[in-house]
Amino acid sequence: MNSPTSSVHFSSSEIEAAQRLKALGLPWEPTPGHYVLDQCDLIECDSPFQGRVFFILDLKHFLRRSGTLERLKQGMCWLPTWEQARAILADMNVASSEIARHIHESDAISKACERLELYHLIEQQLQAPPVR
Repeated sequence: MNSPTSSVHFSSSEIEAAQRLKALGLPWEPTPGHYVLDQCDLIECDSPFQGRVFFILDLKHFLRRSGTLERLKQGMCWLPTWEQARAILADMNVASSEIARHIHESDAISKACERLELYHLIEQQLQAPPVR
């Protein structure tokens, strides 16, 4: 029997979706506990996870590499975990019933792509016209 891996892995589809979220202006304040894609080779060492994906454990370390918080935000792309994506959707006032409906209709559980579908819901919210 294979043992489950302890590290988080992001698919190429999830990474592409996260980059679209960044381009659409998803607000992000770098914080310990965030996974990030290093888009500008700010971190000189290899990733212990997967190519150019890092985990912010000590924000000061990342700030030493980037020089400023703004440069860090420009050079990195946040890869929200499932829990973080749910929190983003809650902050966007997306009802849990809407999330459940979307997950069900996209067959995300059997396809093992729930986090990607959460990213898609966030993308839809970012693209939606503002409510007046």
